[in-house]
Amino acid sequence: MKQVRPFLSVIIVTYNSQDFIGECLKSVERAIEKAKSRDWGLGTGDLFGAEMIVVDNASIDGTVEIVRQFENVRLIRNAQNLGFAAGVNCGAKVAQGDWLLLLNPDCIVDENALSTLTDFVRNCGDEVAIVGLQLLNPDGTLQPSGRRFPKVWEFILALLGFSRWMEARWFAGRDFTKVQEVDEVSGAALAVSRKAFEQVGGMDEGFFLFFEELDLCRRAKAKGFKVVYLPDAKVKHLWGASVKRVPEIARKAQQQSAIRYFRKHHGLIASILVSIAFALRNFAHKIRYRLGRKVF
Repeated sequence: MKQVRPFLSVIIVTYNSQDFIGECLKSVERAIEKAKSRDWGLGTGDLFGAEMIVVDNASIDGTVEIVRQFENVRLIRNAQNLGFAAGVNCGAKVAQGDWLLLLNPDCIVDENALSTLTDFVRNCGDEVAIVGLQLLNPDGTLQPSGRRFPKVWEFILALLGFSRWMEARWFAGRDFTKVQEVDEVSGAALAVSRKAFEQVGGMDEGFFLFFEELDLCRRAKAKGFKVVYLPDAKVKHLWGASVKRVPEIARKAQQQSAIRYFRKHHGLIASILVSIAFALRNFAHKIRYRLGRKVF
């Protein structure tokens, strides 16, 4: 069969992901095969090329052994856990595709998702840099993605117990059945053009986990690019499955990344206020725990 340079590079960063990485890779393989079987109407060859890259951040479970069972997957093993952003950059350095699909290992890709995504990005114009796929819960219900950037006071209120109210504000006016330009999309299933990724300098490796996609979207929009939500490209996402295995790491990373994000994009005072909000939340959690109400 004729070898085709990949148009799409699927990059998955893993850390102790043995419980779901196998099903994730199988779903990507199915989606790639479905895309290859499509008549793209592109002229000579009329073929679709894609590649799968797994960047493992020093897993100590059976993740690597499972990944090695997939012959078409390129595996990169880091000697230590470098975090999500650095892992993505490792994958991007070896990726050959015009578009990079960043995918969490706890995702199951619909068999038509890559065809739909490819068709969209080939016709959307160079101004679109980032495309968020529609996320679904395991039962098929909607998992909202594609919101406004959070303001400082909104994020602080969310930390202090008003998260549902803030999420309603962030997603206000959204029609999740339509293609729509948004501020940012979830990093669980995010496609970014190589051109834009390189132009903004890739992922900021100062973010170990969380907020790296907000930062990427913010920098892309600052360069004049668009961020778009694509509802017809669907992915089931086991939300929280990865971070629940390392709750302490996730908790600390969320706090550090949030403070870094607001310092970077809103200034020193904003980061101090967010730090105080985290301190208040952590204090409240300790009090509630001591009263016998265990809180994650």
